[in-house]
Amino acid sequence: MNILKIINKEVEDFRTKNINIVSGLLFNQYQTIQSIYYYYNSKFKSGEYDAEGDKKYFYNIVRNPCKVYSKAIDFDTKNIRLLTVEGGEPTKTWFMERDLKYWMRDKQFGKILNRLFDELPIFGSVVLKIVDGYPQFVDLRNFVLEQSADTFDQSAYIIEIHNYTPSGFRKIAKEMKWEQAKVDEVIELFHQMKDTPHIRLYERYGEVVEENEKGEKRYPYKRVFIADVGVDEYNQFTKTTEPYKGIIMAEDEWDIDALPYWEYHLEKMPGRWLGIGVVEVLSEAQIRENEVANLSAKGSFWKGLMLFFSRDPRMASNLMTDKRNGEVITGDDPITQIDMSDRNLAFFSEETNKWLKNRDELTFAYEVVAGERLPAGTPLGSAKIAMTQTLLYFETIQENIALDVKEMLYKVIMPQFDKEMRPEHIIRLIGKDLDTYISMIKDEKVFEEVVKLVLRGKMPTNYEAEAIGLAIEENMKKEGEFLKEMPKDFYKDTKYDIDIDITGESVDTRIRYSTRFALLQAITADPTILQDPIKKRILYGMAEDGGINPADLFGAEKKDINQITQGQPITRAGGGVSRMTMPTMPVAGEEMRTL
Repeated sequence: MNILKIINKEVEDFRTKNINIVSGLLFNQYQTIQSIYYYYNSKFKSGEYDAEGDKKYFYNIVRNPCKVYSKAIDFDTKNIRLLTVEGGEPTKTWFMERDLKYWMRDKQFGKILNRLFDELPIFGSVVLKIVDGYPQFVDLRNFVLEQSADTFDQSAYIIEIHNYTPSGFRKIAKEMKWEQAKVDEVIELFHQMKDTPHIRLYERYGEVVEENEKGEKRYPYKRVFIADVGVDEYNQFTKTTEPYKGIIMAEDEWDIDALPYWEYHLEKMPGRWLGIGVVEVLSEAQIRENEVANLSAKGSFWKGLMLFFSRDPRMASNLMTDKRNGEVITGDDPITQIDMSDRNLAFFSEETNKWLKNRDELTFAYEVVAGERLPAGTPLGSAKIAMTQTLLYFETIQENIALDVKEMLYKVIMPQFDKEMRPEHIIRLIGKDLDTYISMIKDEKVFEEVVKLVLRGKMPTNYEAEAIGLAIEENMKKEGEFLKEMPKDFYKDTKYDIDIDITGESVDTRIRYSTRFALLQAITADPTILQDPIKKRILYGMAEDGGINPADLFGAEKKDINQITQGQPITRAGGGVSRMTMPTMPVAGEEMRTL
């Protein structure tokens, strides 16, 4: 079987043949992607000049809606959370989440998410390939599959086209441990070919036909790497052309459920694999806006001319060249200026606005979402309703993408993270993480110190115990960070669930501002609101409804060590209360440093 011939046929069909989604609705994925590249980069497929030799102007209306989509559906690594499931240890889960955040930062996983949300609105689909446990983006221009397949596993084949320089090919061959003789043969054939800038390597996943000596056939699902650097040869004896078979670098049987590719779609339509992106949705509006813009541009040429009319045949043909400044013109008929004003300005303006409105309706890229100034006289209530309804549409897309990202986290990212975090390592705790860690271990450490005092024959009071806790807290915070040693296989039996918290990602800044102002008014009107438990819960609920974390706004309650050791509130002035003697506390020595 000539596998290269099969691959070339599959690639050719993918690029040239249309599929019929329904009767009369034709689609070609390769040509659609080509058009997307042209439109997004403000280029005409037919060239930069029209039939009359005039330059064509591209009035781009697709880029801004793509940016609006990216902003509306985006989430980051900070939204990825680990939750403890039944039977799990919350402390282990908490440490695991901290470690995961640092690991994702080191691996620049945030860039993967940012690029994912940048490209999804443009192309409608994004493909990630897992290489050595880490995702890489696949160029859709070089990605071939059955256009009518709904998902990867429903496609009869998947082909990825790689183009390498000789040095790049040697590097990938070394990583894949291919036979050196085959590598040298490919590079030698490449140098013999003319007008070929790169070595073309096909990576194909799909069924192949194998036949043994008895004529028995089997159809295994295989991954094949094959280099295409030769040409067909004409056999002088058989008078036939023998097709070039390529050089198979490697092949192995593959589990279809273990494909290294992950697919993400903005919006799906049955009958085609490629998702529907913003650029494709706005293709008709883009074509019409370009027509209107160029018609108006051609009209501006005539509007810029200054022409004159006279019935006198002896009059100069060009006043600028034939007459001088101040010269007296004589003739039988006066010179009058021809009116070159454009009476179609209202039509062009109306046509442009009509298609721009159609753009906003198709993509939900209204002013309230794009951050533009609303039309004068728009009520604030109407703006909030429009914002809420529009963001509900984007939240649905965001949730669907989050589910796909979560699946990749479970099956790809977390196993790789677990593999790299098995050895002993150190986790760095700062800021809120340090405060949380201290609150988690503070009571246990205080208990240990109290036991030591009891063994020495002293029973500390409650105030002394609290002072010990503050001493422990201050000792751990004095460096501004805490380095926690994590033992080997610490996360081995951790039971957790992954959640992507996207709540509040799209809260309007004006809503947050209004919420903060309302909270300030409430606290000013009633200073006891933060002391009364019931009022405090109501206030915290108001903050959460407005998209504000109460802990970020009000912080945690803190006590002054002097206040605790004195057993009473500190007075700033007056009073004759004498200062109590500090209770005996353990010195922050080796035992403190080992916390």
